Amino acid sequence: MQKYRISGGQLIGMMFWTIMGTAIISLPVLIGHHAPRDAWAAAVLFTIGGIGLSLIVGALANRFPRRDFVVYSQQVLGTWMGKLLILAFLVWLFHTMGFVLWQIANFISLSLLPKTPIVAIMAILLLPSVYVVFDGIESLSRCSQVIFLPTIIIIYLLYLMLIPDVNLENLLPIFGDGAANIFRASITPLAWAGEIMFVVFLAPFLNKAGNTIKYPVITMVLIGFGGVINELFYTAVFGLLRQHSSNPFYSLIRYIRPTAFVERYDILFVTINLLGNFVKLSVFLYIFVLGLSQLMGMKSHRPLTLPSAAALLLSTNYLVNSPNELVAFLDTVFPLYTIPLLYGLPALVLLVAAIRRIK
Repeated sequence: MQKYRISGGQLIGMMFWTIMGTAIISLPVLIGHHAPRDAWAAAVLFTIGGIGLSLIVGALANRFPRRDFVVYSQQVLGTWMGKLLILAFLVWLFHTMGFVLWQIANFISLSLLPKTPIVAIMAILLLPSVYVVFDGIESLSRCSQVIFLPTIIIIYLLYLMLIPDVNLENLLPIFGDGAANIFRASITPLAWAGEIMFVVFLAPFLNKAGNTIKYPVITMVLIGFGGVINELFYTAVFGLLRQHSSNPFYSLIRYIRPTAFVERYDILFVTINLLGNFVKLSVFLYIFVLGLSQLMGMKSHRPLTLPSAAALLLSTNYLVNSPNELVAFLDTVFPLYTIPLLYGLPALVLLVAAIRRIK
């Protein structure tokens, strides 16, 4: 399989929106249910967990530079155990990718196209991702590089415009929600942070092997800083009313007062959301077809791209019935199997490799 080389900055751009894409839609709602005042503290715990996993993932990538995770996990754990765990990960990935696609399509349906069937929106969303994934890692990395900086700048400019609506008294008392509620609010975000383990699949493409740890760590620091700022603004503007918002960020942007040049700023958030989730969906699909092709011993991932996208579209149409059902699932069931898999799989491979002294 031909290997293109990507830069560390491109890897950071891909992984930033891979985690933040749907997190910016869902996590404020899930965190606000349990710790509306101290949501920022849950974001801090999310960052700590993500950095811990980043160190494991980076150490694993440095131990096996230029090697594919699917291949060396079988070498370390044994052929059958390695294949079984990789298969479990791919099943999780396909299942989660369906949630990602449905969340994006549902947001577009509610904000822009309320009368359009959601399956049609999902099909349109999938098309550019299928094209980029079929073309390979080079196209995906370049797209993420172009999207990363402008979207970040726009987000923080929007926050600056919200400063007149901030009421710091809404943040008091600090830790008023209690340690138990803060910890409970951080569980689902920790599952989202687990997606940083995708770096083990992308590390073989890096142009500088052997110095991988810093890239996932930098990614998690950037996401964590943004997450703390986000949660502080949600609470400072809405107070306890944030518990009743189905999309806090979208509602927050609509608070911005019209100016002489722009009357409504929510279209900027819709644009950011589309671009960021295009990167997220593309990375998910690419890692799925890449991992599946390596597991099957294929020379290229391309023959699997279109069938995988078609299967995803068909299954997602029956996966979720309503936003409330999805929120309840993400809050209660999703972390139970996501955290053990995404944190446990790379940690297990690294531990066994260290014990067996495999490099």
